[in-house]
Amino acid sequence: MSKTDLSNELANRLNRDVDDVKALLEGFAATVRSCCGENQTVALPGFGNFVPRKEDEHLEVDATTNRRMLMPPRVMLHFEPSAILKSKIAEKGGADGK
Repeated sequence: MSKTDLSNELANRLNRDVDDVKALLEGFAATVRSCCGENQTVALPGFGNFVPRKEDEHLEVDATTNRRMLMPPRVMLHFEPSAILKSKIAEKGGADGK
């Protein structure tokens, strides 16, 4: 599902203008980026948690050229679904029930 598809689907379900929904999604994404950039977890009760995990600086070797590259540290965002969301997905026939 693309960003446009998500905006259109939410606009239809919420009976809202697509531009309003796009602004809400952009605001949500900006808030999550800001909080996670400060190493804070964003919790959405009943949905799950967005947890930042810092990856340290490390060396990588290019397999084709054997060239070594120093990769800078970065913050990776991981999503941990809540038990409620997991059970709802399992009820709907989720493939792995996780």
